[in-house]
Amino acid sequence: MRIVDASVVVPARDEGKRLERTLDSLAAQRFDGGLEVIVVATGAKTVRIARAHPTVDRVLADDRREGPGSARNRGAAVATGDVLLFTDADTVVPPSWVRRHCRHYATPEVVGVGGPLRPLENGLRHRACFRILSDWWYRACWPIGFVQQPGCNCSVRRRAFEAVGGFDDSLGYLEDTDLSLRLRREGTVAYDRTCPVDTSTRRQERVGYGRLCWTYLVGYLEYALPGLSPTREYF
Repeated sequence: MRIVDASVVVPARDEGKRLERTLDSLAAQRFDGGLEVIVVATGAKTVRIARAHPTVDRVLADDRREGPGSARNRGAAVATGDVLLFTDADTVVPPSWVRRHCRHYATPEVVGVGGPLRPLENGLRHRACFRILSDWWYRACWPIGFVQQPGCNCSVRRRAFEAVGGFDDSLGYLEDTDLSLRLRREGTVAYDRTCPVDTSTRRQERVGYGRLCWTYLVGYLEYALPGLSPTREYF
């Protein structure tokens, strides 16, 4: 039986070429340990693409469409690695991505790792907004305890993930922030600014940066106030 040190879980809902690009980047990983790739796929075309790619070890067909938190939990449930890494089907990771995440777990206190996001698409507006919202924002929040591992660039020590119960799949969004904050009970959640990933700006193009920021601000308030929860309907 192959020894697996790290497992990558990719939720993919109705994706085509974007998923192929993500899987190609995972196939290029420079990682000395055992690595497995699990795709939780929704949609017949997505399932076919995932099953055809040589780097994928397991494909879970998921027609429930319950959101990324639920899909990530399904993938994590069958993963065998001591470190669980999560990225999305519209994201390209660098060849050192798995190695850079895993090096943090040599420190026993570390239970999770997150890194910045960069835009796949060109344009000054995208580069500037991503730098502010997906890097500087994290750098400012992390030291005061408001840790927010982005779902497409995060990893978790398996025992800590199981101890906190994984992602809360009842949340419509901010499920990655919620997991990060609960992980703090188990140990240190590290931010590695040298480990970025490139992700699609299609959501930003669709709704605009202003509306997206407002939605997340409202979501943070709903998350913080007792009895409220970020609404499922937005995404």
